Amino acid sequence: MSSLATTSNASITCLRRGLETACRLAAIIGGLIVAALSLMTVVSILGRWASSLPLISDLSALAWIGPITGDYELVELGTAIAVFLFLPYCHLRGGHVTVDLLVMRAPLGVQRCLAVLAEALFLVVACLMTWRLYHGLLDKHRYMETSMLLGIPLWWGYIAGIVGFTLLSLVCLYRLFSTFSDDAAPATQGDAS
Repeated sequence: MSSLATTSNASITCLRRGLETACRLAAIIGGLIVAALSLMTVVSILGRWASSLPLISDLSALAWIGPITGDYELVELGTAIAVFLFLPYCHLRGGHVTVDLLVMRAPLGVQRCLAVLAEALFLVVACLMTWRLYHGLLDKHRYMETSMLLGIPLWWGYIAGIVGFTLLSLVCLYRLFSTFSDDAAPATQGDAS
């Protein structure tokens, strides 16, 4: 094997590891956000229930017990951020749902062509979404839109969307290039690494 091919394989492996590390980190952050939101929701529900008890609702010293203010806003924002952060890892691992019923018996060349087409279309969509999220961020920042109860600037959520979709675009680009090579086939669901 030539040194050029070895360098190329080493750079592809390095690129794959870098993408996988970034995607894993994004997914872990998304998971921590979902866990925090779950805990906050439980606390808010318990506070709502406790504040409805006659003993607690009658005592002014316990007036602070109740639901968390803006819990719906936090869940809405946090869930959107988590989804944005989960997408790159899901796509890198080939975790998106596909319908292979019509394609699984097709010749390998047709399957490869359809894989290239699917990856190219996904790349276009990911880049388009990144671009539109960026313009959405600019609009939300320009008009200083905030959430109703907590006054959280809405453009903060767009930052996570841009990070997630930029990473997804890089993953789509990697998977598109890897469909052209036999050695670096894109990861599929269940790949161990």
